Amino acid sequence: MDWFVRDFNHPAYFTIYADKAADAAEEGPALAALLDLPRGSRVLDLPCGWGRLNPHLRARGLQVIGGDLSPLNLAKHRASHPVPLVCLDFRALPFHPGSADGVFCAFTSWGYFATEAENLRQLSEFARVLRPSGVLLLDLAGRSFLQAALAGVESEWLAFPEEGYEERARWSRDGRRILTERLCQGESFCHDIWIPTDAEVRDALDQAGFTLDRAYGGLDGRPWEEGAERWIYRAIKP
Repeated sequence: MDWFVRDFNHPAYFTIYADKAADAAEEGPALAALLDLPRGSRVLDLPCGWGRLNPHLRARGLQVIGGDLSPLNLAKHRASHPVPLVCLDFRALPFHPGSADGVFCAFTSWGYFATEAENLRQLSEFARVLRPSGVLLLDLAGRSFLQAALAGVESEWLAFPEEGYEERARWSRDGRRILTERLCQGESFCHDIWIPTDAEVRDALDQAGFTLDRAYGGLDGRPWEEGAERWIYRAIKP
């Protein structure tokens, strides 16, 4: 079983990511603004999780359809935000070609798959379901920022007592992926995410059929820079 199939559909997920609900109140409006689509646009929120960004997308007058692999997330989403929801896999989206004006992929939700071909397939599927001139907003963790953050503490256990878990992270042997082990509620969870370079992100967007419109180094729309905590790419389907 792929790690994300189990981990994001486990009740401990809501414990580990409890603080993200508060972050969404600040980050949601900023990310929705960077998507920069007119009112009435149809946007796919992929993955939508439990819907923490949904109110901010709808507040800009967007028609939102959420998609996620986790039935547990979708159930919580449905209870709070009754909008159209779909259980899906990024590698084969259940939407018609050209059916969306925008795709919203936030919080480093690209790079989950074990091979670059599968990760490229995710971007290609995003391109397929967008209409011509449709927009993808891809929000990633900055690789250089993560390298600096892990320097000196790699593989050390860090405790988060208020959230009720502890974690340690390390780079894979080839230096391309971050492996994060978490202990919560007596169980172990391990995330395994590809952290691409800026050049790899841009090349993958190009291979998937996108034209890069803008790259940002933060939620405030500042220009992209190597050491930024967030790398945010706004790409257009020609």
